[in-house]
Amino acid sequence: MELEQFIFKSRTHTSIEILIFLAENHFNAKLSAIYETTQATDASVRQHLRALEQLNFIRQSNDGVDGRAKTISMTDYGQEQLALYARELAKLITVDAAEAN
Repeated sequence: MELEQFIFKSRTHTSIEILIFLAENHFNAKLSAIYETTQATDASVRQHLRALEQLNFIRQSNDGVDGRAKTISMTDYGQEQLALYARELAKLITVDAAEAN
């Protein structure tokens, strides 16, 4: 399994929160919406977005309607990695539930 170590092994809450927010919003969101929904500071969000972009999980672009606004989109690679993470997490939960019984 090729999950990116930086994001998933470190359990970086803000990065996961951003990816989940994008998934809930059809893999696209305005940067301002991401700032509003996370529990992190704007500076922290920018840092996480840079890291996610370097990992090719997201891309940032200028909004077509408002040139000052930024749109954040999850790449196909990012969507694949998030799906892999979700499957692995589901396996862990299933194993833990079975062992608890």
